[in-house]
Amino acid sequence: MPRPETFQSNNSEELKPAVPENIKWVTRNTAIVVVHGIGNQLPMETLDQLGRGLVGQYRQVLGDKMQLSHEIVFRTADVTKEGWFDNVLRISNKDSPYYIDVYEYYWANYTQDKASWKDLNTWLQGVVSGAGSFYKRNASLGEKYKDKSIFFNSTTGKFKVNTYRFFLSIISKIFFAIDFLWKGILWVLSLIPFVGKLADGWLQAYGDSLISRITNLAGDVVVYNVVDPKSKFFEVRRRTLDGAVNAIRYAIEKLTEDEHDLYYPSVIVAGHSLGSQVAYDAVNKINLLINENKLSNYQDGYCNVGEKTPISKQLNGFITFGSPLDKIAFFVRENIPDRQYIRQQFLDHYHGFKQRPMYTLFNNASTNPHFVQTNCKLLPHLQEVQWRNYYDDKDYVSGGLDYYDGLTNINCGFGAGRFGFTHSYYWDSAAFFTDIIYHYLK
Repeated sequence: MPRPETFQSNNSEELKPAVPENIKWVTRNTAIVVVHGIGNQLPMETLDQLGRGLVGQYRQVLGDKMQLSHEIVFRTADVTKEGWFDNVLRISNKDSPYYIDVYEYYWANYTQDKASWKDLNTWLQGVVSGAGSFYKRNASLGEKYKDKSIFFNSTTGKFKVNTYRFFLSIISKIFFAIDFLWKGILWVLSLIPFVGKLADGWLQAYGDSLISRITNLAGDVVVYNVVDPKSKFFEVRRRTLDGAVNAIRYAIEKLTEDEHDLYYPSVIVAGHSLGSQVAYDAVNKINLLINENKLSNYQDGYCNVGEKTPISKQLNGFITFGSPLDKIAFFVRENIPDRQYIRQQFLDHYHGFKQRPMYTLFNNASTNPHFVQTNCKLLPHLQEVQWRNYYDDKDYVSGGLDYYDGLTNINCGFGAGRFGFTHSYYWDSAAFFTDIIYHYLK
């Protein structure tokens, strides 16, 4: 897949204060597909959060002209033909025939209770071991793509080896320490006469519940980030991704009743936290479907219904917030040995949606005398899609994205104090929603 060989840093902006005067109503029917992140998510919870944020800003401009309606959409899976109902929030304006439909892709039911505490620890040790083994390779990637994390000098851009090794050392011991400490507390309590057994039983039940919550929280990351098809989690990952692809496809492929036009001339995909990785993978797979002419109403990337426009005119927006995509690329990406130059190129071709290539630094002619360039006919049909990535310095899950092309990083500057954690602050930020409306809802 042809992509730019020269590196350019991504644009970077500070989130501007909310200005109601910037808010205009849409000029075409628009679908937003939002993908939730990790945690104890409930159905329609993320739809509610995104919907309230948009409504709060539109209401300042439209007042009583703004209307909300609950739409019910019957859906069927492509393979099983099992049916279900999607709950859709429609935001409309009395003075306009156009509306915004907000869909939620819910995937927590796929990963819930799939990973155990042991699975979590085994995965973490593997990540630490793999990242430690390839730290020099990761260093070269970070230096080339101007990684802004704590592992790189903010002035020189050089990799800080000692910081990296210290971090890996701490991470590798976290689960061992928690498990050892908890068992020690229970053992001490069991020695107390009479009260010991009661306290031990109560704390054991509480501990099991707490560990279950922690496991499910981190388990989403473990289950979704498997790359080995032989893993017991791989089928869960596949179902999660396929569901996201189908949710986006539905919005893209839906036609008007007369089937002469696209129902949604504008489709926007948004992902929070780990949901941004699910959303990214889904959009990437949409590009593969386009290349194989497997997307209804499109031939060779151009719409054959209504105006003959490229797919990037309909699927025209990608939003990530609280996204760990750079951390995933740095720590848990699949590291390929230098000799496997064909496999490395295949992976780069496959993950073609704005991801910067890995083989330009290793597995190439300068690092491997046996290297042979592998051509690929896949085209990046979604390279022009607008991508804005919202992050905050106190949101330690997120950060600016450096391992991807053609996006704008927006520092939200929430200012949560010295020990604040802002991973959920986006939902309550008027400036965040105003920025989305201004750049995407036109």
